[in-house]
Amino acid sequence: YHLNAALTGLVPGSTYHYRINGVNAGGTANGNDLTFTTPASAPTAVTNIASGVGASTATLNGTITANGASTAVSFDYGLTTAYGTNVAGTPSPVNGNTPTAVSVNLTGLGLTTTYHYRVNGVNSAGTTNGNDLTFTTGCPQAGAAGPITGPASTCQGGSGYVYTVAPIPNASGYTWTLPVGGTITSGANTNSDRKSVV
Repeated sequence: YHLNAALTGLVPGSTYHYRINGVNAGGTANGNDLTFTTPASAPTAVTNIASGVGASTATLNGTITANGASTAVSFDYGLTTAYGTNVAGTPSPVNGNTPTAVSVNLTGLGLTTTYHYRVNGVNSAGTTNGNDLTFTTGCPQAGAAGPITGPASTCQGGSGYVYTVAPIPNASGYTWTLPVGGTITSGANTNSDRKSVV
């Protein structure tokens, strides 16, 4: 007799042992052990949400399942879905049949810019591109102003009083507020100015 059994749910790129068994009133007989190996499949690639998005940096994230063959990992990114830039992911390559988290850190990005990105997996069975996602970089936030240094008191009609504040990180300008009767004579919009009092 020729016997066969259809199997489903097998893991890609895996070796299986099998044998036939016969049972009758006289006992059980086991056939000889044989093996077969399932072919690898193209990887499974899922793009995940970017993290650590700053003014000019971001970390791209994804998940790759190698599906039985060593799989190289990379990310595409750019201003459109044409991407234009491809960078290697970490770790790469990935192996096995379980999902592996992968990522890449980007630097030198433009301020307040929206980027498209996706994760890619390439193995001997094919290439899979993950879904397209986007992130938008921010802009640098100005730090807090420190204490103002300068004379604690002034005289009416006096001039040349200099007040300063330590440079504020990421500040693009400075706005000084003066009491009634005061004027800025030089250094407006800087971290140091001269005032006169009338």
